Amino acid sequence: MYELLILGALMSRNMSGYKLRKVLESSLVPRREISNGSMYPLLAKLEDKGYIEFLADNTDSRNKKVAQITAAGKDRFLDLMAQPIADDAKRESLYRFKFRGMPGVDVAQQTLILDDYERQTQQDRNIYEGVRSHLQHTLKEPTANKPYLNWSMRNLALSIALCDTKLTWIKDCRKVLAQKDGD
Repeated sequence: MYELLILGALMSRNMSGYKLRKVLESSLVPRREISNGSMYPLLAKLEDKGYIEFLADNTDSRNKKVAQITAAGKDRFLDLMAQPIADDAKRESLYRFKFRGMPGVDVAQQTLILDDYERQTQQDRNIYEGVRSHLQHTLKEPTANKPYLNWSMRNLALSIALCDTKLTWIKDCRKVLAQKDGD
């Protein structure tokens, strides 16, 4: 899962393992810390596969090394960007990884990624609306646990608002892509 983000980050510039770890941490949903014990074996694996290489950072007096993406790594990045995202617990993080990598693919691929994200977000929103409708009906029952159901409704309102925000963001991204296409 992290391979996509690391390769995407390296498409823009060479980075140290520390910097890549910080990029990864800031992109995970929900945000969490990544240990060096997880990060450096992953970087070694990418190096072993020929996707990245490490170069000496001549601007650093501590002989720090920075990762650089290789031609094979760029091909792998493009392959990962084209793969569909499963509807599972990692979905939101994987979309965030793809969004960070959008400059590395053409407008047609960017549009496909946005289409998929919009479809899944709208599907989530529809499910939340269905649950909200059910809860509204349940609230009318004389035996309803109103405090519990009211908090469930508030939670659904948050989920729906997040979906609406994502859908607005997608619409804004489409406008930017349309301008880019017209340039």
